[in-house]
Amino acid sequence: MKNLPPLSEIKRLRKKLNISQKDLALKLKLTQSTISRIESGLIDPPYTKFKMIFEYLEEQRNKRKKSKKYAKDIMTNNIKLIKPNSSIREAVELMNEYGISQLPIIENKYNYGSLTSKKIQKYITDNPEIINADVSLIKELPFPEIDKNWNVNDISDLLLQYSAVLVRENNDYIGIITDSDLLRINNIK
Repeated sequence: MKNLPPLSEIKRLRKKLNISQKDLALKLKLTQSTISRIESGLIDPPYTKFKMIFEYLEEQRNKRKKSKKYAKDIMTNNIKLIKPNSSIREAVELMNEYGISQLPIIENKYNYGSLTSKKIQKYITDNPEIINADVSLIKELPFPEIDKNWNVNDISDLLLQYSAVLVRENNDYIGIITDSDLLRINNIK
């Protein structure tokens, strides 16, 4: 019988893999509250349950180690962005010109937020005059920022929750990654 690590390892490993308690619970057919209580030490899980959780997390870690591609390998280098005082019309024109569906709002190396075509469409449908307003009126949360050496599998997990990811090197934005960038590589499982 293989020795399992201490219970505290579950939370550390889950966070390192950027897997939420909810997602872990769904994958293992448990409840989020069960995962939470195990991680906080409120319950001492049966050996079989602990083993199942730990083995799943180890499997995920091993899968991610095997990937040989990184953010720098798949990112789009030429970031199309919009400034915070730009109009929604300018954002729509930029999206149409380059065939993109999201834009980061960046100025002076600061990530102010993001725009997605879905959100713009919703607002314009409800109020066509809003097209002349500043993008800051309908901006969304900023896209997450990652280092250029992030593993593709970790990026894939982020793109399940966000429409894009910005790639940074030192204090500069050097690229952007979207679902289409991930789909272009041929070894995604």
